[in-house]
Amino acid sequence: MPKNLAKRILADKSEILSSWLKHVKTFGGSYAQVSSSELLSTLGDFLDAFCETLAKGNFLNLRMWLDKTSRLRSSQGFRISEIQRCVYSLYYVLKPFLDQLEKKGEFSREASERVNSILIDILFELSEAYHKRLNERVEGYIEKIENINLKLKETSIRDELTGCYNHRYFHDVLSSELSRTTRYKRPLSIAMFDIDHFKKFNDTYGHPFGDKVLKEIGGILMKSVRGSDTVFRYGGEEFVIILPETKKEKAFIIVERLRKQISVSSFKINAKKTKVTVSGGIDGFDDNPIDKDTLISNTDKALYLAKRRGRNQVALFGQKK
Repeated sequence: MPKNLAKRILADKSEILSSWLKHVKTFGGSYAQVSSSELLSTLGDFLDAFCETLAKGNFLNLRMWLDKTSRLRSSQGFRISEIQRCVYSLYYVLKPFLDQLEKKGEFSREASERVNSILIDILFELSEAYHKRLNERVEGYIEKIENINLKLKETSIRDELTGCYNHRYFHDVLSSELSRTTRYKRPLSIAMFDIDHFKKFNDTYGHPFGDKVLKEIGGILMKSVRGSDTVFRYGGEEFVIILPETKKEKAFIIVERLRKQISVSSFKINAKKTKVTVSGGIDGFDDNPIDKDTLISNTDKALYLAKRRGRNQVALFGQKK
């Protein structure tokens, strides 16, 4: 019976689709805005898949239609109730047709019950497919928001000019590293760099060239430090590096290599080309606990010791003048 009923429906497909299209256009809400040609094609695909389900019990093509339609209509802002109303309205179109066939004795009332049963099953599956699409969209929005938040966070902790981490983030990271260092009794060092005679440099070459030098020095430091080290622009022409798991003597070797690398680098803008030097100071936590302010102050004192010695060199805190 179902197989013959499917053939009978398809035999009057054009008339059924015409009646269904009018019904949907009149009572389908947002579907009234869909072009008749697009809607007729969609309804025709559904009717073919529906009849295959009716004849063979095969829901595959019908589920494909449900997935495609729920994806499209959810992206267009259709409510689930509008889609369900559109689908189920087929029953009201088919009911008079089925009643006539029943009167003629071609089919029993079970035909209408079978059509109604399949359409109700479709409504449930449609609801699941539609909400799956909505969940995918929500997850997509969440992912976008998370990516935006990550970018905003990254922007908030970076120095705009040099790309190094900024002063505020330096204090956050140093506090965290000192806490870990104190807890596990591991070494930690910090190094502070200052560009030598930078005010005179700006007066001579101009601030745009000075900004370019700051940016390139920041780049040299970020590219040359170890993966575990972190570079910050401390302020003005000063940079700071946090070196975890590093004693002061080892830090001195690393920082001295960076100083030499900067001293042999050429900086040019337009036709201008010059070299710059930096001075560096180092202090750290080896065995005796030290607080953050003291560590920063000691490193700054070591930096100024290097400057008093003649610049373009690195000094350890505690060294003799």
